[in-house]
Amino acid sequence: LWVPDVERAAGFFSAVLGWTYEPQAEGHARQVVGRELHHGLFGGQDRSSLFLCFVVDDMEAAVERVRDAGGQAEEPTLEPHGLSAMCVDIEGTRFSLYQPPPGPRGERLAANGVRHGDVSYVTMEVRDSVAVRAFYGAVLGWHFNPGRIEDGWGPADVVPMTGLSGGHALNTVVPMYRVDDIVATVTRVRAAGGSATDPEQQPYGLTSECVDDQGTRFYLGQP
Repeated sequence: LWVPDVERAAGFFSAVLGWTYEPQAEGHARQVVGRELHHGLFGGQDRSSLFLCFVVDDMEAAVERVRDAGGQAEEPTLEPHGLSAMCVDIEGTRFSLYQPPPGPRGERLAANGVRHGDVSYVTMEVRDSVAVRAFYGAVLGWHFNPGRIEDGWGPADVVPMTGLSGGHALNTVVPMYRVDDIVATVTRVRAAGGSATDPEQQPYGLTSECVDDQGTRFYLGQP
């Protein structure tokens, strides 16, 4: 989660979601401990957005697909956890590709998280949904189904569950976090200096739209 001030964000989300962080040297990054999906905070950003990293089976082929589809991709680098390549899509949104090292990968992660504070849904807000759907279809093989809202789309069989929404002035990726008690969590958001809408019943559970104390947007979801 890219944020302006990482220390401020770390304190806010610790108070709201109970996050704890791995010990590390001073810097812009904080790694959240004990999450179903690998998650962290990265500071020093002009505005907040969730930075996405996509798993691929063949890094060389995936990098070529990014470039052929009109995006940008740096040459892959070998990191301790596997191959990684920094990329930019056709609307200027930065993301990365990741190829795990050889060997068994274990079970696939849950689609909507499993515990309080897990990422349970990802919303990609874009300007031109037609162009962006074509890009990620070419790069990742995504197939989109129409969503419940106008110009809303859902890539099939993606973990965590993801939605794409067109017609926005700015490209932003907004996470939803799973919570056990949304009423209590909304209270903590407000007490920590953020804002939160009153919980609203959706077909899939209770939700609240929130903003932290430095403008970072996120949702809460209680199944």
